Amino acid sequence: MRKGLAAAGVVAMIAAGSAACGTAAASSPDTKVKNAFEKLNGEKSLTLGVRFDASADQIYTALQGEEDFTKETAKTLADLRVAVALSADKAFKDLKDGDKSSFAFQLGADGSGKKSLVDVRAVNDKVYLRLDLKGFETLIGSSSKDAAQLNEFLGMADELPASLASVKSALKGDWISLDLKSFESFAKSMSKDGDSPLGALPDTSKGLDAKTQQQVVDALRKALVNNAKFKELGNHDGADHVEVTVPARQVAKELEGSLGSLTRQIPDFKPSDLEKVPNKTVAVDVAVKGGKLAGISLDVAQFDTKAKGKLPLVVDVNGGADPVGAPSGAKVLNPQDLMGLFMFAFGHGDDSSADDSGLES
Repeated sequence: MRKGLAAAGVVAMIAAGSAACGTAAASSPDTKVKNAFEKLNGEKSLTLGVRFDASADQIYTALQGEEDFTKETAKTLADLRVAVALSADKAFKDLKDGDKSSFAFQLGADGSGKKSLVDVRAVNDKVYLRLDLKGFETLIGSSSKDAAQLNEFLGMADELPASLASVKSALKGDWISLDLKSFESFAKSMSKDGDSPLGALPDTSKGLDAKTQQQVVDALRKALVNNAKFKELGNHDGADHVEVTVPARQVAKELEGSLGSLTRQIPDFKPSDLEKVPNKTVAVDVAVKGGKLAGISLDVAQFDTKAKGKLPLVVDVNGGADPVGAPSGAKVLNPQDLMGLFMFAFGHGDDSSADDSGLES
């Protein structure tokens, strides 16, 4: 369920933007949406904020009956705020393979998005990370066994030796930086028969090349343009709203025909997935303010036949936002530092375990 909800905002954006790429009169609702997406594509930076526009009670009403779904879970979902930011040195429409861009991800659970549980930034081939591990109690429940184990683990921070200063910073919620290439090299050097003590690293070799990506996007655009309908919803909250509707099953069939053998090249995708698309019309509300895309909202209950009420998900859009930058004061976390933490933990706080290992930060 969580995977589906996380992807819903992205699907909505692609659906609304691609569907508006046909020809129409300048004052028509589809042209209004098309122009808004074209302006967004001409920006050098973009921030997306994802949230549920529903109270905890509304979410619980919609999803009650789902496995392990409680009122506490509903409150957590109501308070969750996700922000994703992208920036580059040139307009998104001009980016090519090899061009550098920066990325940021932020997860908050305080209902406002002002306090982050997770902050991730990728800038100039480095990844920066900040975690509020203590704050994760809000997700797992302060009275749970997991919370007790988390607090016990965090209690080790003050006992860590000076050689693990970067680990101490990470546990206390400060920024750290990681060089993924060094982690990859370390994992390979420590691997035995393909198994690494740090676990499996992401396989970046399965991504689609630029040409294949364009073919997929073109196929999606064609399927949506042939079937999408647009309807003016009027102006409210200072923005013009347009409803974009598409018959999901028909779009899936046309998409399958257009993609052909390309479906076998898309990671984590099976052609049979398209056969599971419900036979219903899906609606997306697109907000345009000052000619720019301001937001997208959709009822994600449309994708869940078991839902017992509406579950509105909102994607706030801010084109031209501040570019993503590297945080100051981040301490470098090396893969050896994590090994030192494991040895320290297994040594039950014996500083000599880390010192004798010869591992330095």
